[in-house]
Amino acid sequence: MSIEQLIGSRSELVPPVPPSGIWASPITLFNLRDNIDFQSQISYFQYLSSPKIGLAGFFVFGTESEASLLTRKERCHLLRCARDSVPSGFPIMAGVSAPSVRQVREHIMDAIASGANYVVVSPPVGSEPNKKGTKQENETVDAFFDDIAHYSQLRILISDEDGGIDLTSELIIRQAQRHKGKIVGAHLRSGSNVVGKITGLAREFPPSENEFAIFAGQSDYLVGGLAAGSSGCITAFANVLPWALVWQYHEYVNGEKNNDKGKKADAVRVSGMLAKVETQLLESGGGIAAIKFAASLYTGWRAGVVKGTGTTRRYPMASAGHKGMELFLPRKPQADISMEMKDEIWKAVNWALDLERDPVADYDLLEKEKAMAS
Repeated sequence: MSIEQLIGSRSELVPPVPPSGIWASPITLFNLRDNIDFQSQISYFQYLSSPKIGLAGFFVFGTESEASLLTRKERCHLLRCARDSVPSGFPIMAGVSAPSVRQVREHIMDAIASGANYVVVSPPVGSEPNKKGTKQENETVDAFFDDIAHYSQLRILISDEDGGIDLTSELIIRQAQRHKGKIVGAHLRSGSNVVGKITGLAREFPPSENEFAIFAGQSDYLVGGLAAGSSGCITAFANVLPWALVWQYHEYVNGEKNNDKGKKADAVRVSGMLAKVETQLLESGGGIAAIKFAASLYTGWRAGVVKGTGTTRRYPMASAGHKGMELFLPRKPQADISMEMKDEIWKAVNWALDLERDPVADYDLLEKEKAMAS
């Protein structure tokens, strides 16, 4: 089968523009021999992509997948593992960012061969001149995206990935108009005024027209982004409390659609609760190790990757009887987080676990308990 036939048969199952909702950036599971544990990864992918969770899709090779620590062969195998694990028609974006254009092209070819539906790319750090905001900078970044858009046979989302170049909404609009139908979305993770960028992009590409998807890169931007016209969010936090994020998204969207102020208010209240947990993870200083540990406390158990006598409500401080926790360690040379930090993360996640039963009722109850405790 030719590349064109391969892409054509796959594109029939997913829309040209990535569907709205919550997209997870799945973590990668390594065993103690420093190899990807593919059997556990299959279970993890299958759980996250199951209809009962309701995610819109996967963004494989986001920052939290530790993509920069994977070999090219590992990347291909992991992406193929994801494609073979998820239900038919479940869309997958592949991160293809790299230091050079040649490497990006290689990643795109691998993404096509391994089953991706879309690619996500940010301009290489260092490709911009020293003087930011100059005409030369715009020309340099424009030239990069022009090159990738002409080369890629998969549809593209432009990203300002964490630590990358702070792309302006004007540049993204210019590229999307120049490569209409090829550049079909934006992933806004870093830089200044994310919600402001969403507003500018949504003004140019109204959500009702469904020609360009706009995703925030953190779930604490979810409600503000939806109000400004975003399509949802792509977040590593979906590894930790995926169902709660999906509930929050649908509660707000349905409230907006039906002019139900109560539903929107409930989504906003729960948003504050989830943002508190996510902020604690991001500001803990633990980086990827913090996200992976938090994921082990909820999704690891639900996916059957972590096994033992405990439950998700009981943080396995002791190592005995909890097989699978080791798979959630970061890949070397990244260090694991301290036991003190793990205890703080457990408290933060455990506080929000009841959201899967009744988000609104549990939110009110937890807030009341918190007030009484203080």
